[in-house]
Amino acid sequence: YKPSGAAAAKEALVFGIHPYTNPQDLFDTYAPIMRYLEQKLPGSRFEVEASRDYADYEAKLAARRFHFSLPNPAQAVASFEYGYRVIAKMTPDDDFRGLFIARADDAPGEPRELSGKTVCFTSATALAGTLQPLLWLHDQGVDIKSLNIRYVGSQFSSILNAWSGEFAACGSTSRFFRTWSRNNPDKARDIKLLWRTPALPHNAVIVRDDVPAGLAVGVARALAGLARDPGVDQSQFRIDQQYFELADNASYRPVIEFLRRYDAAIGLPAQIKLPKGR
Repeated sequence: YKPSGAAAAKEALVFGIHPYTNPQDLFDTYAPIMRYLEQKLPGSRFEVEASRDYADYEAKLAARRFHFSLPNPAQAVASFEYGYRVIAKMTPDDDFRGLFIARADDAPGEPRELSGKTVCFTSATALAGTLQPLLWLHDQGVDIKSLNIRYVGSQFSSILNAWSGEFAACGSTSRFFRTWSRNNPDKARDIKLLWRTPALPHNAVIVRDDVPAGLAVGVARALAGLARDPGVDQSQFRIDQQYFELADNASYRPVIEFLRRYDAAIGLPAQIKLPKGR
């Protein structure tokens, strides 16, 4: 577990997870998956590496820090330029969509009521938590430039700000809001789910181009079989975290199309780069 980015042991394969939550939570969630990979690939050793924030994680991707990584879909297509390719992805895709939530006793009735209001999102580069909701609002006729947008740093903060009524509405994601609601039923009763965006392909598993092909195939197949392995205690995994399927770069064409449409309609954040010639 290396949230600071300190060099891992030479024999370890560094598996970077994009920072959708805090480093300790990432370790707790993905350490069992690393141990499973070691069991399926004898002689290998995997280390989870977290990052301080999205910018830190994206800088590590650009520097080819990770042997394997789990980026969000936008980070996945950006990684193609750094010599990474997709070997698997999380599933189901229906879970990778954005939401708008607000306090139930003061919720807007339709999207255009948000014009000129203050809204919150996790970060400027979060795909499901920010970009998908913003493009959806644009498609509903809302002038995005009229919004006073605040970035609050995490899914947890965004949901709590919606619950407190601090903002007119906040962005979240289908999976995270469902998990949070399950763990906080009293607070969840005070929140109204306003609107859901269309789905995109789920988070990718990528591999660096100098990792042996046989090892990459082994990791992809092990992950794809994880949830169906009768010899594994599935209770050790966080809810919905163990579901993967085989995939490749072509699986993320819908993400590239989404980012191009977002760039034309709103303008992508400077941190997000579309892959060249794709």
